[in-house]
Amino acid sequence: MTFLAPKLLYILFALPLLVVLKLWDDRRSRRVLNDFTAPRLRESLVSGASRHRSWLIFALQILALGCFIFALARPRWGEDKIVQQEFGRNVIIAIDTSRSMLANDIIPDRITRAKLAAQDVLAALKTDRVGLIAFAGNSYLQAPLTTDHDAVIEAIESLDFTSVPRGGSEIGRALKLAMETFEKSPAKNHGLILFSDGGEPDIQITEYTKQAAKKNVLILTVGVGTEAGALIPDPDPERGGEYVRDNKGNVVKTRLEPKVLQEIATATRGRYLKLGSQPLATGVVKDLLSALQAQTNAAKELVKPIERFYWPLTLGMLLLITAWLIHPSSRMKTASTILASHPKKAIAMLFIGSLCGNNSALAAFNSKKGNTDPSEAHKAYTDGEFDHATKLYEKLVQQTNSGDRKQQLAFGLAASAHQIRDYDKAIGGFSQALESTDTSLQNQAHRGIAHSLYDQGDRALTKQPKFTLKAWRDSVKHFDAALKIDPENKEVKENREFVKKRLDELQKQMDQQEQQGKKGQKGKKGDKGKKGEKGEKGEGEEGEEEGENGDEEGDGDGDDDKSRKESLGKQEEKEGNEGQGGKEQQPEGKLQAGKEGDEESQEARERREQREAEMAENHENEATGFSRNQARSFLRTYADDQKKAMILRPRDAPVNGKDW
Repeated sequence: MTFLAPKLLYILFALPLLVVLKLWDDRRSRRVLNDFTAPRLRESLVSGASRHRSWLIFALQILALGCFIFALARPRWGEDKIVQQEFGRNVIIAIDTSRSMLANDIIPDRITRAKLAAQDVLAALKTDRVGLIAFAGNSYLQAPLTTDHDAVIEAIESLDFTSVPRGGSEIGRALKLAMETFEKSPAKNHGLILFSDGGEPDIQITEYTKQAAKKNVLILTVGVGTEAGALIPDPDPERGGEYVRDNKGNVVKTRLEPKVLQEIATATRGRYLKLGSQPLATGVVKDLLSALQAQTNAAKELVKPIERFYWPLTLGMLLLITAWLIHPSSRMKTASTILASHPKKAIAMLFIGSLCGNNSALAAFNSKKGNTDPSEAHKAYTDGEFDHATKLYEKLVQQTNSGDRKQQLAFGLAASAHQIRDYDKAIGGFSQALESTDTSLQNQAHRGIAHSLYDQGDRALTKQPKFTLKAWRDSVKHFDAALKIDPENKEVKENREFVKKRLDELQKQMDQQEQQGKKGQKGKKGDKGKKGEKGEKGEGEEGEEEGENGDEEGDGDGDDDKSRKESLGKQEEKEGNEGQGGKEQQPEGKLQAGKEGDEESQEARERREQREAEMAENHENEATGFSRNQARSFLRTYADDQKKAMILRPRDAPVNGKDW
């Protein structure tokens, strides 16, 4: 016999102590009785009491308590043999991580869409073993075949163009690695889902495709991109706005080349699908993979000890009931007499019965947990309580599992966060809304990110002009993405030109400051007292005049900024009236302009909130010694350095000379 919790048996040592206390209590009771009554009158005054019955009841209670302690220790004896078998399929997901997958002919870009589609497919493979391969000019097994799908999802999310340090799209290498991985499994049929923008057919791909067909590897190929194609953005942050070029300096335009993917699918009894702006049909993938033979692993015989806690538990309950039925008096009493002489026991029994009867109602009450109402968050937003609306939308996003609904609520969170100038949270919410399949919501999300990036850069202009430069560049890119969806939108064009104008002026001003700094350093190298030194001083004065002219131009930009905000306000008010018929019916997460009558109070409140926000952002934390702005700046710098190190690390020479 063994015990699952043997330490609880030490409580049995308390039972002898209870016996000693019982002896001491009986002795004390006899002493009090002897002092209170005369021996000759004791029999007539004290009737019905039985010392033997009292000890019998106590013994039964002690034994019941011992049985309960014994049951809590969970005794086990005997063995139960269980034969267990596992069923499932082996599926490997291969994703192309070459630089051509950075093209944004599908929003936001090819590799992001492929990663999202791979996660959708993974949701349909609940009981299957899934592996992950990343390939470009070479191929690597990022996750072995496993049923831990959370680990596979983490591996998918970590993929980017730096995962494979060799350029190109060597599909044949991915096929070879997949077959080598499948060979370690005893199953007969396997599945491979390959995401790529295609490539040129070669002998290697044909050879490995034939081997896959012989080994019953069913391959589902997914073409990522469009036949029209797009330019490949240069991932180097120092060359923002540039595109990948070939060895001759020509800009590279990548297109979807589905021919080789179609041939692979046809030869292996698979199917070719095209991944565009719409999500991949997981039903098609599930039906296709159902043709795979479910693998049956070797049966495992598990030996499990049999728990016998219910035996001492049952015995203890019987002993306790017997002790309760025995009365310490030697005379028999009716049930009414017992209830009359022991009202506390009757009340206790009724209370226990009421608890048992109301258990289901209590469980039903506890199961009702209130959730945040979306209309409450929308009302807080329309009433101008943006801080409260942000908190409500955050709860809604966490509670919602539906994709489209969650993306709409994320847009509402981003809109509320933008109003309280929490631009980091606003950008995160708008980015999550970009995952929606609704092009209208994608358009609004691109514009929201563009506005948030511009305002974030405008706030950091005086202290971190380099960060402002990067933020405004990204803002222009998101305006361009919005114009791709809605090319005729006049307001977006105006806002885009405004941000582009300020970006060019800031770049020009920084270039002038850099040139003046170089001239100042050059002038300091001259000898003191020479006329040439005065000449350098004159150049410095000329630079100061240029700085004053730049300040005057900055004042002019303030007017443009005001006109831009008025234009955005009109646009948002117009969209709200056309979409829902007014403020009351405005959809959740929609940006809305303020009322005309509250213009002055709104501006005053915005200025006050901006001052308070800036003070909070610049307040130095006593524990760390840094303000929020300083901490964010350090973190951004560290992240940029890490990303730049990954980008600039030595890359292996591509096989066919194409590093994309």
